[in-house]
Amino acid sequence: MPVDRSPLGAHAARVVGRARRLANRVFSSWVRVQMRACGQNFSITIDSTVEAPDRISVGDNFSAFGGLRLYANDGDLVIGDNVSVNHNVQVNAANGRIVIGNNVLIAANVVLRAADHRFAAARLIREQGHESGTILVEDDVWIGSNAVVTKDVTLARGTVVGAGAVVTRSTEAYSVVGGVPARLIGRRG
Repeated sequence: MPVDRSPLGAHAARVVGRARRLANRVFSSWVRVQMRACGQNFSITIDSTVEAPDRISVGDNFSAFGGLRLYANDGDLVIGDNVSVNHNVQVNAANGRIVIGNNVLIAANVVLRAADHRFAAARLIREQGHESGTILVEDDVWIGSNAVVTKDVTLARGTVVGAGAVVTRSTEAYSVVGGVPARLIGRRG
């Protein structure tokens, strides 16, 4: 579809952009006051989902692009300072605990899930419930696009998780991990 470059089209685009930014600010403020704790400069978009905000704490300078999903139902979610989250990220502490440190970058389409489904053969899988765990993301970590981090994993300080990795084991400080399942592929510095 061709872009309308007329003065009226440009004006309409500016008005829509301003309205979207205002809606995002209002939504961020509304979510912020419902949280257990929330620092300064909290910014999410109106298409985000936040469940059980009273079980979520966020530090200063948190920003997230579209489609963020924060779940803390029957769990605990703690996010530090200076955390940036890209599009379509799910941080699911339901039935478990997730702690994200300071100065963390999370790229698009990442999933952090602190509980897994049980899957014994004796019963239907949908009737077996979950096993809870903990995910710890220490300071200065970068999680690449489309990565998955499972329960009972610690991403040690300075870890880089490669795009598409599935992290099922804890990492060493300043390591670079990638693959399915993720393994050590390098070191920072």
